[in-house]
Amino acid sequence: MTVPVVTASRTGHCLCGAISYRFDARPDGVVLCHCDDCQRHTGSAFSENVLVARDAVQIEGTPKVHHTTGTENGHLRDRLFCGECGTPIFTILHERPETLIVKGGTLDDRTGLAPFADVWWRRAQDWLAPHPTRARFDGDAR
Repeated sequence: MTVPVVTASRTGHCLCGAISYRFDARPDGVVLCHCDDCQRHTGSAFSENVLVARDAVQIEGTPKVHHTTGTENGHLRDRLFCGECGTPIFTILHERPETLIVKGGTLDDRTGLAPFADVWWRRAQDWLAPHPTRARFDGDAR
């Protein structure tokens, strides 16, 4: 019997394909962020953030960058997106520059990446129910 090899390699791209990426590392985790900035950035109820070592990611194309300051925590963020189609692709937290946040919806294969925590839960949409086994933080994770 042959055991399948589980690879850490993942690829992804924006909606139009002008920006693509690959990483050959296992993500450090997946976090759902419910802060106001992430809701506006994604146009959704939360952002699915896949945490990856920044030096493991190869990017094809040149994303545009929008610099933001967290409305509640004051932390600087670089939000990278496709200048052609507008897809949010990455976020860089200035307090953790060694980590690149990959937006989960841009991955080609989204399997096996269950979130372990919700951050900024106090900003979550009121119709969302807390997940019984996921850690929840009212602000940033501690």
